[in-house]
Amino acid sequence: MMIFSQMPDFQRFERLVFRRKNVLGLLLTFSRRLFNARQAGLLYGTNHTGERFLPPRQWDRGVVHQINGQGVSGIGLTWVGPTLLRWFGISPIWLYKRDAQGRRVPTDGVIANVIRKHSEYYASGIKMLFTDHIPRKKMADHPFREHMTVTAYDGQRFEILPDMQVNMNIIHWFKPDNFISVYIPDFGAIVLNTVEPRLFEKTGDDPVSYPRELKNRLGQLISAIEIASIAHLGRAKGRRAAKIIWRKERNLRKAFVEMNEKAGKMDELNKHLQAVGAVTPDQLNMAPMIEPNGVFGFIDMVSSSEIRTRLSPRDFFMVLNLCHEITAATATAYGCRVDNFLGDAVFLESMPLFDPADRVIPASLSERVMIMTLALTAVLTQIQALTKGTHPMDPDRQVAHWVKIHGISIGYRAGMSFGSALVGPLGSRDRRIVTGIGKPVNTASRLESSGRKNGIHIEKKLLEILENATVYPGTPVLWQLAASDAECPPQPNVPFLEFLADRFHLTQPVIRKMSPVSYKDFLSDDTYLICCDPDGEDANLKKDEVCAGI
Repeated sequence: MMIFSQMPDFQRFERLVFRRKNVLGLLLTFSRRLFNARQAGLLYGTNHTGERFLPPRQWDRGVVHQINGQGVSGIGLTWVGPTLLRWFGISPIWLYKRDAQGRRVPTDGVIANVIRKHSEYYASGIKMLFTDHIPRKKMADHPFREHMTVTAYDGQRFEILPDMQVNMNIIHWFKPDNFISVYIPDFGAIVLNTVEPRLFEKTGDDPVSYPRELKNRLGQLISAIEIASIAHLGRAKGRRAAKIIWRKERNLRKAFVEMNEKAGKMDELNKHLQAVGAVTPDQLNMAPMIEPNGVFGFIDMVSSSEIRTRLSPRDFFMVLNLCHEITAATATAYGCRVDNFLGDAVFLESMPLFDPADRVIPASLSERVMIMTLALTAVLTQIQALTKGTHPMDPDRQVAHWVKIHGISIGYRAGMSFGSALVGPLGSRDRRIVTGIGKPVNTASRLESSGRKNGIHIEKKLLEILENATVYPGTPVLWQLAASDAECPPQPNVPFLEFLADRFHLTQPVIRKMSPVSYKDFLSDDTYLICCDPDGEDANLKKDEVCAGI
């Protein structure tokens, strides 16, 4: 186990930082002790005026402001260090130089790079660059290959940067074994030479497998800089202070507006992704599991092949996408999930794994069955409204116009089932979905394919659930829906089928027995249709063309 030097008291630093006049001197001493560095220095950014508190975009040089170190030589550096550095031409450190054509180009050196790239480093939090080993002898033997590998740290992770050309004048003067350079917002930079070498000892084969202690101390340095930079700005006075405040206020307003816009877009994106079956990273990498209480529904366009021959490809896709949009929005409203779009079909499901975090959770399987019934009925009735020109998603009544001039009938059939299914990520390495597989999924698909237009095809066992289901406070999702629709509080124990008929103004009888069904591997004499046509146009249950399904 590596033994590191004792860390200075950060809480004491916090207490002192707003009391001391020499805030940056306090930061310098704290930072040097934090890393047990041989020397520590501060540079402020400025231009030909030499003024401090200038906007960083005006900086063209970094001037050594304070410097100190360990022992007697450190005391000497504190008193005469900045003067000596000016005498030997090390300070200021120029951020730019002129090439042979007179163009301004960046100068070499890590410190110049840190101050010059203030915007990038501030946007990353407070970014820092360091070199864990400086091969001084090798660099002296090859003065024209003065490059070093530099590592960046942004408070979260390490990143090795391309080799960076260094300023040998600084290295020859201070003879550091390693160093750390950090941007100080609105001031300049702090530099630490020859810090405790054990902090850079690798703990593995990874080139950035540094000890945890290094991250801890770099985190403390970031916190100290954040506090000290704010306290230092309090030293500005008069017009200069007003300019700083205005600059900060302007940036804050801009950031606030941008964050609000991004938050709005992210909210809309999250709603859209939830509607079309988006999953979290944990769900996408989940282990397959058995869901015992899933409810599954399929809807599919009736006679879509005939409709495709009468509409142009663009018009047909517009109709299809409007119907899909209605399905996705309705699923979101009822807390169901769109598992997948399958051509002109949609696969929906309701199960605990995909319940919205911000919604009331259904109390039982019975309530999930009722919710899916409501969602499918809402989709079918809204698509009928779309064909009649009364749906808000088609304000120009385009779909109704095509129905009239082409003599087509746009309608959907639905099938629903429930039971135990296997749920997990499915697909290739590059494209995966989280979906349900099992007998109830297949049954729902077969029921949809053998059903009737504007109806939900169900088995007898599901009918029995609906016939015995009631809406009352123990079904919290449905109870909230009932309360939101009624002018007065709903009566408890309302039979669900009565609630369904009243909500969508359905023609009685709402449920009618189907003739025996035989489709693919599905065979039953006891299936039923929930008729979702408010106008009763399909009450005679005339047989539609059977869809191939999936």
